[in-house]
Amino acid sequence: MSKTAVLVIAHGSPDPDWLALVESAVQQCRIHLPIRVAYLGGVEGRSIHDEWERLEAAGARRIVVVPLFATAGSNHVGEIRSMLGLDAWTTGETELAPVETRARILWCPPLEDHPVVEQIVAQRIAELSSEPAHESLLLVGHGSDLPGCHERWEKLLLRLTFRLQNRYSFTAAGYATLRPDTLREQARLLAEKGEVIVLPLFVSQGYFTRRAIPERLQGLSYRYEGSAYLPHPLIAEWIAQSIRMALVNSQRSVYEYGREKAVEMGR
Repeated sequence: MSKTAVLVIAHGSPDPDWLALVESAVQQCRIHLPIRVAYLGGVEGRSIHDEWERLEAAGARRIVVVPLFATAGSNHVGEIRSMLGLDAWTTGETELAPVETRARILWCPPLEDHPVVEQIVAQRIAELSSEPAHESLLLVGHGSDLPGCHERWEKLLLRLTFRLQNRYSFTAAGYATLRPDTLREQARLLAEKGEVIVLPLFVSQGYFTRRAIPERLQGLSYRYEGSAYLPHPLIAEWIAQSIRMALVNSQRSVYEYGREKAVEMGR
């Protein structure tokens, strides 16, 4: 095996369709390195511990970690970083355990508002919108009740809402989260300005896109297709871009370190 490998980490789900979408995106990723998928939970034999051990046992000495999550505001991203020893454990009880790591870790940021995300959301808008001047846009994220995580979600949603409103000139635009639950109230307010288009910002289709969001909006008038980021092919491109950027940044760090040492020795 190459001394460098890739581990894509996703949430996990008991829904085989959810897992298939993640696995398919990774398989489409055009990168000439060993690459595997690990799940935070819910998938027997595919935990972060399991997959990390497999990569190291096969000879990996450097592992690029790609967290397939919507934002660093996800509670789970912090948990994964703590498991890998990148951050201190937060206070509170947890069933998660640290991963024994010998390989060097190259951490990639989650999706956030990467240009790929905006492209995917723009395509979803094009499929649902006909007259933006008479429509209201509502972005929906999972959100978080935890301090710090909540603020990251808010900033992400605010940035995307602002950019999309400027791009399409909707009569109104806003965002909502499921935690805390602001969805129904925001949809009701936006409906006063124009027909509401609801777009979920979730990695893959599942419980939240198929049940949680429609149930909260029951009885209201809105347009909603329920598509998540997956199975859009651009997610595979985002994974590949993330890996390439991590490797470039790693080489740059080594180069800068070498220059600093050379300067010190020349003094």
